[in-house]
Formats: sequence, C-alpha cells, structure tokens
Amino acid sequence: MHRLVSTLPAVLAVVGYCAADQPKSQPKSAAILTTFDALQEHLNAPSLRLLDVRPRADYEKGHIPGAMWVDTKAVEKLAARPGALTDRAAWEAWIAPLGITPQTEVLVYDANRQLDAARLWWLLSYLGVEKVGLIDGNFSLWQRQGRPLATEIIKVNPKPFPVTFRTGRYATRSDVLEALNAKSANIIDARSAPEYTGTELRSKRGGHIPSACSLEWANLVDQDGRFLDETALRAKLERSGVKTGEPVITHCQGGGRASVDAFVMERLGFSTRNYYRGWSDWGNTDETPVERGKPKVEKT
Repeated sequence: MHRLVSTLPAVLAVVGYCAADQPKSQPKSAAILTTFDALQEHLNAPSLRLLDVRPRADYEKGHIPGAMWVDTKAVEKLAARPGALTDRAAWEAWIAPLGITPQTEVLVYDANRQLDAARLWWLLSYLGVEKVGLIDGNFSLWQRQGRPLATEIIKVNPKPFPVTFRTGRYATRSDVLEALNAKSANIIDARSAPEYTGTELRSKRGGHIPSACSLEWANLVDQDGRFLDETALRAKLERSGVKTGEPVITHCQGGGRASVDAFVMERLGFSTRNYYRGWSDWGNTDETPVERGKPKVEKT
C-alpha cells in the first residue's frame, strides 16, 4: 500500500521530489508530505523553513529544532475577513516576517491532526509559495518517539514576498454555482455528518450543497496526524461517490477542514479548488440551493 509520503532523498532538497520515489499514481505536482525520518535527517537544511502552528505556550515548552512559531488563530481571523483572500497588501504584510523566498522549502506541523497545519499549507500555496507541505504525523507523536526537541525561540529576518494569488486553487460561491449547473466538478463536504444533514446548525441554514459528497476530514487522518494509506483513501472516495478523474471543490464551514480534504485530493491526483469561505458563506445567504438528508456514506 502506498503511503504517498516523500522519502526526501539526501541528494535533493528537504522537500524535493524524485520521480522514481513517487508512487505511480502520484502526480509530480502533488502536495508534499514528509516523513519524520526524512525531516530529522534534514533539520539543518539551509533552505528549510519549519513552521509550528500550535499554541504559543506549547511551542515555548518545546518544539522541533529550527521551527518558527506562527499564530494560526491570527491567520484564520485574517482569512475570514471579507475580501481578505484578494487583499494582496494584507497578505504581503503578514508573510514578510516568515522570511520566505522563492527558494524556501516550507513544512508545517501542528498537534491537531493536521487541521491547523493544512489550513496554513493551503493559504501559503494559494499566496504563491512554490514548495510547501505537511509532516506525516503531529508533534505529540514526534515527542513520544523521542525525537529531537528544542526550546530556542526562532526568529528570522523579514523578507518581502511578492504574493501571487493562485486563483485556480480557490473557489468562490459563484464558482460553486457554476460547477453545479455545468456538473463540471465534484463538490466535497469535509464537515461532520450532523452538519451535512442539517441537524447541527452553524449558519442561518443547515444542510449541504446539492450533490455534495460527504468526506469528513477526520476520517482521512489518524489520531496521531498520519494520513491513511492510498488504498484506504481511494476506497473512502469511492464510497463517498467521488468520481475519479473529475475536478473537485472542497469546502467546510470556514476553510480549515476543507484544506485537509484538499491536501488529500491533490495527493491523489485530483485537480482541486478550496471553497474556503464554505458554509459560513453558502449557508448564510438565501440565494443558494440547500439539501438536507443523510450523507451517501456513513461515517467510519
């Protein structure tokens, strides 16, 4: 079974790819997923920017050596602001303190089963960061395995980063409506089953986008933040009604859970967009169609 994980050959940069090391089903452009062993071997790589998105107090108690803390709550708040996802000046001001350049290789980790890490992964890739990925496992697992830890607070020199929005990674409400009318993409709902059915209300209206496949994010990653293997993931997609080869649009309530699904879909070779505003947008307007009822597959 393929784990869809980069082995980071020593002859390459820390998040580089070698076609011979990729599963045949994995496209060269897939989102990057790195093993603990590979990361530990390349912790001192000068081009690596390791980002820790756990709470600040947890970061200060101990983190992976070289990791820089990022306030994911501030990022989430910024991204949720009306019009923020097209505000280049706001994002250039936010990203400059991370010291990222076009050559920087970025890896993100959390302690929340990839939920916070995936959000930052998606946002950075949307802003135009070329090399950005996740670590296959969370900090708690890294610590339990007795791997290196540090308490030094990492700060870097700010560098201007020219944000280039990758609009092909982002979907608006209009894009989703167009996809529904043209039947041109699978709509993937990363929320829980109660949210999908409408029994749990988190916006003015409850339910789901018509024809949306229910693929809850928590069923794609284990308790230690490791993604399921390729065979298990593809089986879940099939049971959820996701059509192989068709473009997909992921969504949740406000971007985070949909980013986990988007990461998985990209790893599996799907052309993927994230309807980042999700149900907080769709469920709070009266102009969009809504269905209620059970998902196509029961939660496992």
